[in-house]
Amino acid sequence: MLHCHRRDRMLPALRLVEKSQATGKRLSDVILEFDLFLASDASAGTRKLYRYTLNKLLDFLGDVALESITIANLRRWLVVIKNSGLSVYTVHRDVRQVKRFFRWLVEEGYLEESPAQRLNLPRLPRGEPPKAISESDLEKMLHCAKSGSVRDYAILRFLAETGCRVGGLVSLRLADLDLNQQRALVREKGQKTRYVYFGVATVQAIEAWLNERPDGGVDRVFMGKRGPLTPSGVYRILERLACKAGVKRFNPHSFRHALARRLLQNGADLGTVSEILGHSNYETTHKFYARWSDEELSERHSRYGGVLG
Repeated sequence: MLHCHRRDRMLPALRLVEKSQATGKRLSDVILEFDLFLASDASAGTRKLYRYTLNKLLDFLGDVALESITIANLRRWLVVIKNSGLSVYTVHRDVRQVKRFFRWLVEEGYLEESPAQRLNLPRLPRGEPPKAISESDLEKMLHCAKSGSVRDYAILRFLAETGCRVGGLVSLRLADLDLNQQRALVREKGQKTRYVYFGVATVQAIEAWLNERPDGGVDRVFMGKRGPLTPSGVYRILERLACKAGVKRFNPHSFRHALARRLLQNGADLGTVSEILGHSNYETTHKFYARWSDEELSERHSRYGGVLG
Protein backbone atom coordinates (compact mmCIF):
# COMPACT_ATOMS: atom_id res chain seq x y z
CA MET A 1 0.00 0.00 0.00
CA LEU A 2 1.24 3.47 -0.84
CA HIS A 3 2.68 5.16 2.24
CA CYS A 4 1.54 8.75 2.67
CA HIS A 5 1.18 11.06 5.63
CA ARG A 6 -2.59 11.36 5.27
CA ARG A 7 -4.28 7.99 5.41
CA ASP A 8 -7.68 9.00 6.66
CA ARG A 9 -9.11 10.10 3.31
CA MET A 10 -10.75 7.85 0.75
CA LEU A 11 -9.89 8.94 -2.77
CA PRO A 12 -12.52 9.11 -5.51
CA ALA A 13 -12.03 7.26 -8.78
CA LEU A 14 -9.45 8.84 -11.03
CA ARG A 15 -11.00 11.61 -13.12
CA LEU A 16 -10.23 14.88 -14.80
CA VAL A 17 -10.63 17.83 -12.47
CA GLU A 18 -11.24 21.47 -13.14
CA LYS A 19 -8.58 23.96 -12.14
CA SER A 20 -11.00 25.50 -9.68
CA GLN A 21 -11.22 22.15 -7.88
CA ALA A 22 -7.46 21.82 -7.48
CA THR A 23 -7.24 24.50 -4.79
CA GLY A 24 -6.36 23.01 -1.43
CA LYS A 25 -5.12 19.67 -2.77
CA ARG A 26 -2.30 18.28 -0.67
CA LEU A 27 0.76 16.51 -2.00
CA SER A 28 -0.17 13.18 -0.38
CA ASP A 29 -3.58 13.23 -2.07
CA VAL A 30 -2.25 13.56 -5.59
CA ILE A 31 0.55 11.05 -5.06
CA LEU A 32 -2.14 8.48 -4.38
CA GLU A 33 -4.12 9.55 -7.43
CA PHE A 34 -1.00 9.42 -9.59
CA ASP A 35 -0.44 5.84 -8.42
CA LEU A 36 -3.97 4.97 -9.55
CA PHE A 37 -3.22 6.57 -12.90
CA LEU A 38 -0.06 4.48 -13.31
CA ALA A 39 -1.98 1.31 -12.46
CA SER A 40 -3.69 1.42 -15.86
CA ASP A 41 -0.58 0.52 -17.87
CA ALA A 42 2.60 0.61 -15.78
CA SER A 43 4.25 -2.48 -14.34
CA ALA A 44 4.22 -3.18 -10.61
CA GLY A 45 7.94 -2.47 -10.53
CA THR A 46 7.53 0.94 -12.16
CA ARG A 47 4.76 1.89 -9.74
CA LYS A 48 6.90 0.82 -6.80
CA LEU A 49 9.79 3.01 -7.96
CA TYR A 50 7.50 6.03 -8.40
CA ARG A 51 5.97 5.47 -4.96
CA TYR A 52 9.41 5.31 -3.38
CA THR A 53 10.65 8.46 -5.13
CA LEU A 54 7.52 10.52 -4.50
CA ASN A 55 7.31 9.51 -0.86
CA LYS A 56 10.91 10.66 -0.41
CA LEU A 57 9.83 13.99 -1.90
CA LEU A 58 6.83 14.03 0.45
CA ASP A 59 9.10 13.41 3.44
CA PHE A 60 11.28 16.34 2.38
CA LEU A 61 8.57 18.88 1.54
CA GLY A 62 5.93 17.78 4.04
CA ASP A 63 2.27 17.36 3.16
CA VAL A 64 2.01 20.83 1.65
CA ALA A 65 -0.58 22.36 -0.65
CA LEU A 66 0.34 21.88 -4.30
CA GLU A 67 0.25 25.59 -5.06
CA SER A 68 2.98 26.23 -2.47
CA ILE A 69 5.59 24.02 -4.16
CA THR A 70 8.21 26.07 -6.01
CA ILE A 71 11.24 25.39 -8.15
CA ALA A 72 13.37 26.56 -5.21
CA ASN A 73 11.84 23.81 -3.03
CA LEU A 74 12.63 21.20 -5.66
CA ARG A 75 16.18 22.43 -6.17
CA ARG A 76 16.81 22.12 -2.42
CA TRP A 77 15.42 18.58 -2.57
CA LEU A 78 17.77 17.82 -5.48
CA VAL A 79 20.79 19.07 -3.52
CA VAL A 80 19.84 16.83 -0.59
CA ILE A 81 19.50 13.65 -2.66
CA LYS A 82 22.70 14.43 -4.58
CA ASN A 83 24.56 14.58 -1.27
CA SER A 84 22.91 11.48 0.19
CA GLY A 85 25.29 8.95 -1.33
CA LEU A 86 23.00 7.88 -4.18
CA SER A 87 24.56 7.11 -7.55
CA VAL A 88 24.18 9.69 -10.31
CA TYR A 89 21.99 7.18 -12.16
CA THR A 90 19.57 6.91 -9.23
CA VAL A 91 19.43 10.70 -8.82
CA HIS A 92 18.82 11.05 -12.56
CA ARG A 93 15.94 8.56 -12.36
CA ASP A 94 14.42 10.30 -9.31
CA VAL A 95 14.47 13.69 -11.04
CA ARG A 96 12.91 12.25 -14.21
CA GLN A 97 10.13 10.70 -12.14
CA VAL A 98 9.44 13.92 -10.24
CA LYS A 99 9.32 15.90 -13.49
CA ARG A 100 6.89 13.33 -14.95
CA PHE A 101 4.72 13.55 -11.84
CA PHE A 102 4.42 17.33 -12.07
CA ARG A 103 3.69 17.18 -15.81
CA TRP A 104 0.81 14.85 -14.97
CA LEU A 105 -0.47 17.36 -12.39
CA VAL A 106 -0.61 20.00 -15.13
CA GLU A 107 -2.27 17.59 -17.59
CA GLU A 108 -4.94 16.75 -15.01
CA GLY A 109 -5.61 20.39 -14.17
CA TYR A 110 -4.23 20.34 -10.64
CA LEU A 111 -1.60 22.96 -11.49
CA GLU A 112 -1.39 25.60 -14.21
CA GLU A 113 2.34 25.05 -14.72
CA SER A 114 4.95 22.62 -13.44
CA PRO A 115 7.42 23.91 -10.84
CA ALA A 116 9.71 21.06 -11.95
CA GLN A 117 9.89 22.25 -15.55
CA ARG A 118 13.19 24.07 -14.96
CA LEU A 119 14.62 21.38 -12.67
CA ASN A 120 17.79 20.25 -14.41
CA LEU A 121 18.56 16.57 -14.88
CA PRO A 122 21.98 15.56 -13.55
CA ARG A 123 24.45 14.78 -16.31
CA LEU A 124 25.26 11.12 -16.71
CA PRO A 125 28.83 9.97 -17.39
CA ARG A 126 29.24 10.16 -21.15
CA GLY A 127 29.77 6.97 -23.04
CA GLU A 128 30.01 4.70 -19.99
CA PRO A 129 28.63 1.28 -20.93
CA PRO A 130 26.38 -0.63 -18.53
CA LYS A 131 27.90 -3.18 -16.18
CA ALA A 132 27.62 -6.66 -17.66
CA ILE A 133 28.63 -9.81 -15.84
CA SER A 134 31.83 -11.18 -17.37
CA GLU A 135 31.72 -14.41 -19.34
CA SER A 136 34.07 -16.05 -16.83
CA ASP A 137 31.87 -15.07 -13.88
CA LEU A 138 28.78 -16.26 -15.74
CA GLU A 139 30.46 -19.62 -16.38
CA LYS A 140 31.30 -19.91 -12.68
CA MET A 141 27.68 -19.27 -11.70
CA LEU A 142 26.37 -21.72 -14.30
CA HIS A 143 28.77 -24.39 -13.04
CA CYS A 144 27.60 -23.89 -9.45
CA ALA A 145 23.94 -23.88 -10.46
CA LYS A 146 24.27 -27.03 -12.57
CA SER A 147 25.57 -29.01 -9.61
CA GLY A 148 22.69 -27.84 -7.41
CA SER A 149 19.01 -27.01 -7.93
CA VAL A 150 17.57 -27.81 -11.36
CA ARG A 151 15.20 -24.86 -10.94
CA ASP A 152 18.00 -22.41 -10.21
CA TYR A 153 20.02 -23.69 -13.16
CA ALA A 154 17.02 -23.24 -15.47
CA ILE A 155 16.45 -19.71 -14.15
CA LEU A 156 20.07 -18.70 -14.65
CA ARG A 157 20.26 -20.14 -18.16
CA PHE A 158 16.95 -18.52 -19.13
CA LEU A 159 18.03 -15.06 -17.94
CA ALA A 160 21.50 -15.31 -19.45
CA GLU A 161 20.40 -16.58 -22.86
CA THR A 162 17.20 -14.58 -23.41
CA GLY A 163 18.05 -11.22 -21.85
CA CYS A 164 14.62 -11.37 -20.21
CA ARG A 165 13.93 -8.97 -17.36
CA VAL A 166 13.25 -10.55 -13.97
CA GLY A 167 9.63 -9.37 -14.12
CA GLY A 168 9.19 -11.31 -17.34
CA LEU A 169 10.69 -14.44 -15.81
CA VAL A 170 8.49 -14.51 -12.70
CA SER A 171 5.31 -13.89 -14.73
CA LEU A 172 6.13 -16.68 -17.22
CA ARG A 173 3.27 -19.20 -17.50
CA LEU A 174 3.37 -22.80 -18.64
CA ALA A 175 1.30 -21.91 -21.71
CA ASP A 176 3.89 -19.28 -22.65
CA LEU A 177 6.59 -21.90 -23.21
CA ASP A 178 7.14 -23.24 -26.72
CA LEU A 179 10.06 -25.58 -26.20
CA ASN A 180 9.76 -27.12 -29.67
CA GLN A 181 10.38 -23.69 -31.20
CA GLN A 182 12.88 -22.79 -28.44
CA ARG A 183 11.05 -19.65 -27.46
CA ALA A 184 8.78 -18.20 -24.78
CA LEU A 185 6.26 -15.35 -24.62
CA VAL A 186 7.16 -12.99 -21.78
CA ARG A 187 5.35 -10.04 -20.20
CA GLU A 188 7.60 -7.25 -19.10
CA LYS A 189 7.25 -3.48 -18.69
CA GLY A 190 3.61 -2.43 -18.58
CA GLN A 191 2.53 -5.99 -19.47
CA LYS A 192 4.03 -5.65 -22.95
CA THR A 193 4.57 -9.05 -24.54
CA ARG A 194 7.43 -10.28 -26.69
CA TYR A 195 9.09 -13.54 -27.65
CA VAL A 196 12.48 -14.47 -26.25
CA TYR A 197 14.64 -17.23 -27.68
CA PHE A 198 17.03 -19.83 -26.29
CA GLY A 199 19.08 -22.85 -27.31
CA VAL A 200 18.90 -26.59 -26.77
CA ALA A 201 20.80 -26.54 -23.46
CA THR A 202 18.25 -24.13 -21.98
CA VAL A 203 15.38 -26.25 -23.32
CA GLN A 204 16.89 -29.24 -21.52
CA ALA A 205 17.34 -27.23 -18.32
CA ILE A 206 13.69 -26.09 -18.40
CA GLU A 207 12.47 -29.64 -19.12
CA ALA A 208 14.48 -30.95 -16.17
CA TRP A 209 12.83 -28.36 -13.92
CA LEU A 210 9.34 -29.08 -15.25
CA ASN A 211 9.82 -32.75 -14.37
CA GLU A 212 10.39 -31.74 -10.73
CA ARG A 213 8.13 -28.70 -10.57
CA PRO A 214 5.34 -28.96 -7.95
CA ASP A 215 1.85 -28.50 -9.37
CA GLY A 216 0.05 -26.54 -6.67
CA GLY A 217 -2.71 -25.52 -9.08
CA VAL A 218 -0.66 -22.54 -10.33
CA ASP A 219 0.38 -22.03 -13.95
CA ARG A 220 3.59 -20.06 -13.32
CA VAL A 221 6.71 -21.81 -14.57
CA PHE A 222 9.06 -20.94 -11.72
CA MET A 223 7.78 -21.82 -8.26
CA GLY A 224 9.05 -21.55 -4.71
CA LYS A 225 7.93 -23.39 -1.60
CA ARG A 226 5.00 -21.03 -1.02
CA GLY A 227 3.94 -20.35 -4.59
CA PRO A 228 5.23 -18.47 -7.65
CA LEU A 229 8.65 -16.87 -7.31
CA THR A 230 8.80 -13.10 -6.83
CA PRO A 231 11.48 -10.73 -8.19
CA SER A 232 13.05 -10.53 -4.73
CA GLY A 233 13.04 -14.33 -4.56
CA VAL A 234 14.90 -14.54 -7.87
CA TYR A 235 17.42 -11.98 -6.65
CA ARG A 236 18.10 -14.05 -3.52
CA ILE A 237 18.63 -17.16 -5.66
CA LEU A 238 21.11 -15.34 -7.90
CA GLU A 239 22.84 -13.74 -4.93
CA ARG A 240 23.29 -17.16 -3.34
CA LEU A 241 24.73 -18.59 -6.57
CA ALA A 242 27.08 -15.62 -6.99
CA CYS A 243 28.34 -16.00 -3.42
CA LYS A 244 28.92 -19.73 -3.91
CA ALA A 245 30.75 -19.10 -7.19
CA GLY A 246 32.90 -16.32 -5.75
CA VAL A 247 31.37 -13.67 -8.01
CA LYS A 248 31.46 -10.36 -6.18
CA ARG A 249 29.62 -7.90 -8.42
CA PHE A 250 26.47 -8.60 -10.36
CA ASN A 251 22.78 -7.76 -10.50
CA PRO A 252 19.95 -9.50 -12.39
CA HIS A 253 20.13 -6.91 -15.18
CA SER A 254 23.83 -7.67 -15.72
CA PHE A 255 22.86 -10.89 -17.53
CA ARG A 256 20.80 -8.80 -19.95
CA HIS A 257 23.75 -6.48 -20.55
CA ALA A 258 26.02 -9.50 -21.04
CA LEU A 259 23.73 -10.83 -23.77
CA ALA A 260 23.89 -7.47 -25.56
CA ARG A 261 27.67 -7.47 -25.38
CA ARG A 262 27.85 -11.09 -26.60
CA LEU A 263 25.58 -10.30 -29.55
CA LEU A 264 27.69 -7.29 -30.56
CA GLN A 265 30.92 -9.25 -30.22
CA ASN A 266 29.49 -11.92 -32.51
CA GLY A 267 28.62 -9.41 -35.22
CA ALA A 268 25.02 -8.37 -34.49
CA ASP A 269 24.10 -4.77 -35.29
CA LEU A 270 22.39 -2.46 -32.81
CA GLY A 271 19.03 -2.90 -34.55
CA THR A 272 19.15 -6.65 -33.99
CA VAL A 273 20.19 -6.16 -30.36
CA SER A 274 17.28 -3.75 -29.90
CA GLU A 275 14.81 -6.35 -31.20
CA ILE A 276 16.22 -9.19 -29.09
CA LEU A 277 16.21 -7.13 -25.88
CA GLY A 278 12.71 -5.82 -26.51
CA HIS A 279 13.60 -2.13 -26.35
CA SER A 280 10.65 0.11 -27.20
CA ASN A 281 12.86 2.29 -29.39
CA TYR A 282 16.24 2.14 -31.05
CA GLU A 283 17.52 5.19 -29.16
CA THR A 284 17.50 3.21 -25.90
CA THR A 285 19.75 0.55 -27.41
CA HIS A 286 22.06 3.14 -28.93
CA LYS A 287 22.33 5.02 -25.64
CA PHE A 288 23.34 1.96 -23.63
CA TYR A 289 25.36 -0.12 -26.07
CA ALA A 290 26.76 2.13 -28.82
CA ARG A 291 30.13 2.34 -27.09
CA TRP A 292 30.48 -1.44 -27.13
CA SER A 293 29.57 -1.39 -30.81
CA ASP A 294 32.19 1.27 -31.50
CA GLU A 295 34.82 -0.69 -29.54
CA GLU A 296 34.07 -3.79 -31.60
CA LEU A 297 34.44 -1.84 -34.86
CA SER A 298 37.74 -0.40 -33.66
CA GLU A 299 39.03 -3.84 -32.67
CA ARG A 300 38.03 -5.34 -36.02
CA HIS A 301 39.67 -2.47 -37.90
CA SER A 302 42.88 -3.06 -35.96
CA ARG A 303 42.70 -6.78 -36.69
CA TYR A 304 41.67 -6.71 -40.35
CA GLY A 305 42.25 -3.19 -41.64
CA GLY A 306 46.00 -3.28 -41.69
CA VAL A 307 48.36 -0.35 -41.30
CA LEU A 308 49.53 1.73 -44.24
CA GLY A 309 53.28 1.73 -44.49
